[in-house]
Amino acid sequence: MSKRSTVSGVLMIALILATIPLLGSDNVPFLKWWLMAMILGIGFFPVTAVLFSTFRDRGWLFSKVFGIAVSGFVVFALTSAGLTRFTAMTCILTTVVLMILSWAFGLWKIRVHSPDVDLIFLEELLFLLFFLLWTYLAGFHPEAHGTEKFMDYGFMEALMRSETLPAEDIWYSGSSINYYYGGQYYAVFLTKLSFTEVRHTYHLMRTMTAAFAFVLPFSITYHLLRARTMVRIRKEGGKERALAPILGGLLSGGAVSLAGNFHYVIYGCIRPWLGMDQEEGYWFPDSTRYIGYDPVVENDRTIHEFPSYSFVLGDLHAHVVNVMFVLFLVGLMYSFVREVCREPDKENRWSFQEVLFRPHILAAGFLIGLFHWTNYWDFVIYFVVVLSFVLYAALYRYHCRWKETIGTVLIQAAEVFTVGTVTALPFTMKFETMVSGVALAKHHSLLYQLAILWGLPVTLTVIFFAAVYLVWKRSWYLPMMEAKRGRIQADGKTQEEVEQQAVELLLGEKNKAEETSTGEETTHKRSFREFWRDVPVSDLAVCILGICAIGLVLIPEFVYVRDIYEASYARSNTMFKLTYQAFILFGISMGYILVRFILWKKERILQAFGVLGLVLLLWTFGYFPVAVQSWFGNVLDPDEYRGLDATAYLENVFPEDAGAIRWLQSHVEGQEVVLEANGDSYSDYERVSAMTGLPTVLGWYVHEWLWRGDPGDLNEHSMDIQTIYTSQIKAEVIELLDKYQVSYIFVGSKERDKYEGDLNETLLLSLGEVVYQDPESSTYILKLASQS
Repeated sequence: MSKRSTVSGVLMIALILATIPLLGSDNVPFLKWWLMAMILGIGFFPVTAVLFSTFRDRGWLFSKVFGIAVSGFVVFALTSAGLTRFTAMTCILTTVVLMILSWAFGLWKIRVHSPDVDLIFLEELLFLLFFLLWTYLAGFHPEAHGTEKFMDYGFMEALMRSETLPAEDIWYSGSSINYYYGGQYYAVFLTKLSFTEVRHTYHLMRTMTAAFAFVLPFSITYHLLRARTMVRIRKEGGKERALAPILGGLLSGGAVSLAGNFHYVIYGCIRPWLGMDQEEGYWFPDSTRYIGYDPVVENDRTIHEFPSYSFVLGDLHAHVVNVMFVLFLVGLMYSFVREVCREPDKENRWSFQEVLFRPHILAAGFLIGLFHWTNYWDFVIYFVVVLSFVLYAALYRYHCRWKETIGTVLIQAAEVFTVGTVTALPFTMKFETMVSGVALAKHHSLLYQLAILWGLPVTLTVIFFAAVYLVWKRSWYLPMMEAKRGRIQADGKTQEEVEQQAVELLLGEKNKAEETSTGEETTHKRSFREFWRDVPVSDLAVCILGICAIGLVLIPEFVYVRDIYEASYARSNTMFKLTYQAFILFGISMGYILVRFILWKKERILQAFGVLGLVLLLWTFGYFPVAVQSWFGNVLDPDEYRGLDATAYLENVFPEDAGAIRWLQSHVEGQEVVLEANGDSYSDYERVSAMTGLPTVLGWYVHEWLWRGDPGDLNEHSMDIQTIYTSQIKAEVIELLDKYQVSYIFVGSKERDKYEGDLNETLLLSLGEVVYQDPESSTYILKLASQS
């Protein structure tokens, strides 16, 4: 073991020991999940070593995500088909079998070089560090209460109870969940796999995702920069200085998982310093509710969230958990084009078999199919991203010969779509779409607001692309140059001179005399079809990511997907889901671009751009401590750590009902229907179903309207619930209870608040037996006689 690995190993041991004073008893489920992720990574490493053969670590970090994705999906598919039950034993046996198959494949197939152990230790150290950091923070605000946490936590509890899939909808008894619940499913899959509890893993799933949101961009950018040979080499064959790839990786990791947008810089720093804002403090959600809110546009209120906001807030939505899967896909596609560019012997021949059976394309199709179920928006977004990389690889491989290029793109596009569609079948066969079509945008963002939110990454992307293009115009790049670290320069100029001339052209600083001289010296005419082969793969990969991100920002300015919020929030969900991914792609790109600029030899202006961009990016990192302070409080005081139990708040927020809710959780098995009063979305109604996972007749109204699309039916359910709680006609009440197959009736604080004096307690008590009576309040649970 090298000195670097030893240092990383010692630091990991120190972090593990630190979990005792920092997390207390919560360190047990935390360490279970960390070890589980490591075991999954080891188990599936042979496969990712093939997919990421161009990476120095052979995809170590990605193997963890791949293990989660594949093993969880196989259990889901088998259970959905009725071939097995969704139990802990099924999860364990399936995962073990898949890991054995992975290693059998590795022993038979793998012919790759050994991974860089030093890098693996460093990456594992970073993963453990950020997993622990976010888990520690979660313990300062652990309650699954507020925003949409009732939905997220309730889904997890429902899935934990269910041995069949999909589980029953907690807020629409008798029907299965009709939402993109893949994120919550994977959380429960890992919960069952590790023998932990939902009250802890609700947080561990999102904190582990937050850790992946740092380390996966780190790994991607590290390998982008290393492949681009941005490390300084003192002489040919000399040692590399690895600082640049590490710096770029850290910047990308921070930009994706810690940074905010420039709204924080303007409204949280600059305006208060200038005395333009009198309010004290900066409320961190303001950066996600800007366009349509400040100034107010009544019919165009939008959302533009980003990962660090999600991780702080603590919701476990589909788009949050899917972050680790989309980052895996980005790394996979970069590895794909790197591998294509390392196969010069295959450039002059086209093979249908070679085109069709690329493992990267098959894996991309699987992930695209997974997105149907985890977050459908990402299916559309990353299908386009995958096709962009496929097009680039084909242009490179076949020297822009259009017949081979178009054929390859069409075949692989169809393959990705087909594999994705088949992968999604276990979900789509039991899911009714919520999409109502696409419409032209009637409102548009103010230009200065777009500039505040996206000006920094867009500017860096545009300047970088222009610089790369102009350097290409002035130099000849050898194919395979990234692997050989070699380049032929046009007119015998050095790389530094070529890059300097390109920047001068970009900035308009070249005088006519120089232009004339240059024109006389140039002996080569460049064809744009050579661009795809001459420009380094890393540069073009980053350009693709940046251009895709710009497109995601622009799309909501022209069209939006229609939904039930169209009257006042027409563009809201479209902008939310598209720009969330744009933020991730920009984050990866900026880490690479800034290091590239700073190390651009002998060109002070680009270096100045790099330094300025670095300062501005680091400034946005200030959003993280501000958000942490706002939401979690004084996290520097470990004594204020409250633990990971997401239900510990019940006794404080629902003192009258907490005991009854806990009784149901511990005494009722399966998914028996528990009647409780229904209410509006984002309210405290449905606290029973949310905290226990037991279905009720009707839950949050607007959410079910979105999922079901039939407000008339929801209104009928709502009236039936009111009738059960208020009618004095026994036969009518019994008929409705039988209709919805109700097993328990909950009478607590919300039921008394809603129905007040109309509550028909005498009639209800005649229908069954009181199985729980709170000793200090009037809350009780009635078990119906027919269910005794």
